[in-house]
Amino acid sequence: MHDVVKIRVILDAEEDVFRDIEIELDAPLMHLHLATLDAFNWENAQEMASFYQSNESWDKGTEYPLMAMGPEFPSMENATVRNILPEQSSRGLYVYDYLRMWCFYLEPIAMGLREEGVGYPRLMMEFGTTPDPLSREPDGLDDAALFDDVFADDKSTGDPEIDAYLDDDKEDDAPGMENIDDHLDLF
Repeated sequence: MHDVVKIRVILDAEEDVFRDIEIELDAPLMHLHLATLDAFNWENAQEMASFYQSNESWDKGTEYPLMAMGPEFPSMENATVRNILPEQSSRGLYVYDYLRMWCFYLEPIAMGLREEGVGYPRLMMEFGTTPDPLSREPDGLDDAALFDDVFADDKSTGDPEIDAYLDDDKEDDAPGMENIDDHLDLF
């Protein structure tokens, strides 16, 4: 039975960027998470992430998130590398930073026995220049018109009662109700 897997971790980016990482199959996925961030020089990155079992079409299968949603659910702390890559023909996905959606494709390129005196995980090969983890615009937030409806001058909802309540230009005649912005700062 194999103890160690060499994984090609390919970053989904415009230019070819990948790293080969050797890790024990029984290591927690948390170790692969940290080794991947380290291999891509994203050591100080602290965003949410998940591993997924995958297939030849790179479809997402079972998810192993960074944080467990409960003791009965899988996570990077209670699952091992073997859970997502049980054999050399397996594939996995690693998604880092749910806003920027950095996707890494995991392919085992070799499986073997543990070498005595070797510390795992270990970086075996680097190819390509890693982009800054903040260089990608968050998905959906690059549209300048995203919040136009929230900040529009006309906040009409179509309901006259709600519109009257939301109307900022209308004077409030209710006794005892004052706007704090109408008072001078005392300090």
